[in-house]
Amino acid sequence: MSLRRRLAALAGTAGVVLALTASAPALAASGGTAPASWAKLAGTSAGQVPAGLGVGATIGGHAITGVVHLTATAYGPSLADNYPYPAVDFFGKPLVPGDVAVDPGVIPLGTHLYVQGYRSPSLPAGGEYAWARDEGGAIQGNRIDMFIDGNPRQVSNFGVQRVTAYILN
Repeated sequence: MSLRRRLAALAGTAGVVLALTASAPALAASGGTAPASWAKLAGTSAGQVPAGLGVGATIGGHAITGVVHLTATAYGPSLADNYPYPAVDFFGKPLVPGDVAVDPGVIPLGTHLYVQGYRSPSLPAGGEYAWARDEGGAIQGNRIDMFIDGNPRQVSNFGVQRVTAYILN
């Protein structure tokens, strides 16, 4: 875990309200390969998605089953961001755009998401299809850590932001 992650956790950035609607069904944490359609979507944007969508609405043909408001940070492929592990997810697979680290007690590993509300030139404009395939020591409660396949400056420039994660089926 990087020093930035530890400092963010100590600074108390996790005080965001959870707005999970109903009990959102999550995908089993298998670590297997994504269905072909999801593997092509992860790390891309759905384009212009209206803010404030709720359960029952769809994003790119995927039904929203829950909505969570989170505090977001970013991590990258560097050793400092992943120590003592290499740049792999919880399942040992290489990190790729669209991977996010979550608290599995809030968003189970394997869950498909659409994250929007961030401002970063290193991520898709308007929002990103994401896959909860990682966790981290500082990622507790209503937190999400978004993987940026870039240099440490790009990752650090993300800072701490509030985002909305739409849980998709």
